[in-house]
This record gives sequence, C-alpha cells and structure tokens, in this order.
Amino acid sequence: MQAFYELIWNLFNRRTLFVVGAWAGLPLTLMLLIMFARKKNRDERGWKIIGKASIVSFIYFILVVNLIAKIVGYVAVTYEVHYLFAGNIIQWLYDTVILVEISAILILSKME
Repeated sequence: MQAFYELIWNLFNRRTLFVVGAWAGLPLTLMLLIMFARKKNRDERGWKIIGKASIVSFIYFILVVNLIAKIVGYVAVTYEVHYLFAGNIIQWLYDTVILVEISAILILSKME
C-alpha cells in the first residue's frame, strides 16, 4: 500500500498533470452546462435525471475525498505538501466529479 501512496504522491506533484487537468476541465464544464440548458432536460423527467446524477456524483466525491485525506495523511509525515500537489488534487477531483455527473446523466437518460 505504501508504494501506491508514493505513486499517487509522485504523480500529483507534476506540473504537466496540472496543465492537462486544467485543459480537460474546460470541455467537461461546457458539456455539463449544455446538458443542463438543453430543452428536453428542463422538464420534470430531466430534472429527476439530473437530481439522481447529482446524488451519484456527490457519493463519488465523498469517497474520493476520504481516499485523498488518507493518502495526504500518510505522505505528509514523510514529505512536505506542495501547492502543486494541492492544486492537482483539487483540479482532478473537480474534473472527475464532472465526468461522473455527465456519465450518470447519459446512463440514466437511456434507462428512463
């Protein structure tokens, strides 16, 4: 498990990953805003799907934040937490939560 923590630590201390995360966040945010603004998502059924997808993404958020807290708690004893690590964590957490939200909306709209 120690090797996994150190892999995450080394991966999230890279500037390239931060730039990739920032550029990945732009189209994901635009896609989610477009999905919210679509005419067929503004009725009762659409808001129900968006609500369920938001619950799924919130559960994902809680699980990943707890995992990140465990990793940071483990490696902060050995290493100094750098601003780049914190920025990467926040950026990729945002990107993955948006991706889970979009995926859940698409899956739930096909199921209902």
